Amino acid sequence: MKGLQFQRLVLVSDSKRLANQFDFPKRLNLVTGKDNSIGKSTLVKNILWTFGCEPVLDDEWKSNDVKALLYFEINGKNHYVARYQNTMVLDGEKFDSVGGAYSEAFAQLVEFKLKLHNRNDDTELQVPPPAFYFLPFYIDQLKSWSEPWASFEKLGQYSKWKPTVVKYHSGYIGPEHFEVEESICEQKKIVNEANRQIQRIDSAIEVLDEVPSATSVAVSEEQFDAVQREIQDELGQFVAAQVRLFEAQTETKTDLYELEKQLELAESSINELEEDYAFSVEFVPGDVLECPLCGVQHDNSLASRAVLLADKAAVQDQAQSIRNEISNKKQMLNVINSDLEGVKEEVARINQKYIVSETEEEVEESAFASVLGRIAQSNVTSNVVRAKENQQLISTKAEQNQKELKKDQKKLLPSATRKELGELFMGNLMENIKVLGAEGLNLSRVKHPTDYNRLMGGGAAEGTRGLLAYQIAILRQSEFAQNCITAPFVVDTPNQQEQAVHRYEKVVEVIMENVPKTSQIIMCGMENPALDVFASEAHIIELDGHRLLREEEYEACTVEIMLLANV
Repeated sequence: MKGLQFQRLVLVSDSKRLANQFDFPKRLNLVTGKDNSIGKSTLVKNILWTFGCEPVLDDEWKSNDVKALLYFEINGKNHYVARYQNTMVLDGEKFDSVGGAYSEAFAQLVEFKLKLHNRNDDTELQVPPPAFYFLPFYIDQLKSWSEPWASFEKLGQYSKWKPTVVKYHSGYIGPEHFEVEESICEQKKIVNEANRQIQRIDSAIEVLDEVPSATSVAVSEEQFDAVQREIQDELGQFVAAQVRLFEAQTETKTDLYELEKQLELAESSINELEEDYAFSVEFVPGDVLECPLCGVQHDNSLASRAVLLADKAAVQDQAQSIRNEISNKKQMLNVINSDLEGVKEEVARINQKYIVSETEEEVEESAFASVLGRIAQSNVTSNVVRAKENQQLISTKAEQNQKELKKDQKKLLPSATRKELGELFMGNLMENIKVLGAEGLNLSRVKHPTDYNRLMGGGAAEGTRGLLAYQIAILRQSEFAQNCITAPFVVDTPNQQEQAVHRYEKVVEVIMENVPKTSQIIMCGMENPALDVFASEAHIIELDGHRLLREEEYEACTVEIMLLANV
C-alpha cells in the first residue's frame, strides 16, 4: 500500500501500571464490540493523539496520563512516533512541543506543505501541527457527523484557517501558493518598517516645530550683500555648526522620547511579571497551567516560578540600563544646548556689525540673525522631510509589489484546472449522495469544497449520509490533488442517527469502494450485520467489557517505550 499506514499502537499508564498494544496489519481494520462505552473511539483517537492531534478525550481516560508509541510506514519505509503529554519523539528525535520544529519535521515526512498565518503577526507563516494534515482523513463520532473540518480541538491558534486548509487539501492551492505568500509577507514587513520610520520622523518634525522660527525682517540690497559676504567669508563655520547642532538636538530629543517609551514598557513588564508570579503562587493549585486559547500546558512548578523572578530581575536590570541611557542623553542634550548658546553668542557678536538704524532708532533684531536662523532651520527641516518622503516611497513600492504578487498568485491555478476541480468535486458529491440515498439535501448553493455549510435539507439520518458524501468527495479530491501523502481513513461509528439496515450497509459499501484501494481504513462500530462484508476482509480488534489498558501488558510495553523513545 502507498501513503501513510498505521502498524502498531502501544499505550502505557505508569501511574496505574496498565498498558496494551494493538496491531493494524491490513488495509481494512475494524474496531468493534457488543456495546458502547468499551473504548472503540478512545482507541482510534489515541492513534491520532500520538501524532500530536487533539481529539476529544474524556476525563477518565486523561487520568491515565498515557504514554503512546505508534509504528507506521510511509510508502514502505518504517517510522515511529511517541508522545507523552506535549513531548514528542519522531524517529528518535525529541521535541519539547507539538508545534514548531516537530510540526515541521512531521510535515516534511508526509510532504505536507501547507502554511498558515500567525494569529498575532500576519507577516509570519507557520507550518501548522499534524491535526491540519489529518482533518480530511478522520471522521470522529462527536462532531464530524454534523460539522466537517472539526474533528479536533485546539485549532484556534490560527485565525480564518478553514478556507486555506480546505483549498489546499482539495487542490485549489498548492505548495507554490505559499512560496508567493512568503514573498508577500516580506513586502508586508517592509511596509510595516517604513510606516514605523514615518511615525518616528513625524515625532522628529514635532520636535522641530518647537524650535522658534527666525523673525522675518526687511533689509536693503546693500545690507543683504553685506550679510551674504559675512556668511561666505566669516560665518560659514557658524552656519555649519548651527545646522549640525540643530540636527543633533532633534536626534537626541527623538532618542529621549523613544527611551522614555521603552522605560514605560519595561516598568509595565515588571508589574506584569509580579502579577504573574503572584497568580502562579496564589491562584494555580497544581504544577501545570493550561492556556485557554491554544490549550498548551505550561509548567507551573517551583522552578518555573523561579524563572518568573529571574525574568523580573532581568527586566529590572534592563529598566535601570534605560534610565542610565536617558540620563546620558539628557547630559548630551545639555551639552548641545550649551554649544548652541556659544554659537548664538558668536552670531550676536557679529550681528553688532549689521544693526540697521531707522529714524535714529536702533533695530533690536539684526537682519543677519534672521537670515542665518532661517537658513539653519530650513536645512534641518528639509532633510527630515526628505527622509519621510523616502520612507513613504518605500512603503508605496512595497504595497504595489504586494498587489503584483497577489495577481501572480491568482494565476497559479489556470481557469481550466479550476473548472476541472469543480466538476470533479461536484460529480463525486452528487454521485455519493445518490448512492447513499440523501437526495433530500439541497445542493443548489454548493459549488466548491468550502461550501460545506450549505449542505441543507433532509432529516437527521439523511443529513449524516450527506456529510459522509461530502467527506468521501473531499477524500477523492485530495487523492487527485496529491498535495500531501495520503493518510489512512479513520471513520468512527458510521451508523449515526440509527440508520436503517439497508442504509447502513450502503454507507459501509460506499466507504469500501470510494476510499482509494491503496489507503488503509480504520472503522469503529458495534457488532452489526451491516458490517459483515467489511469484517470478512478486515483485521478485527474486538473489545470487551474490560478496560482498554491491562495489567499483564505493562512490563513489556513499558520497556519498549523506554528503550525506543525514552519518554
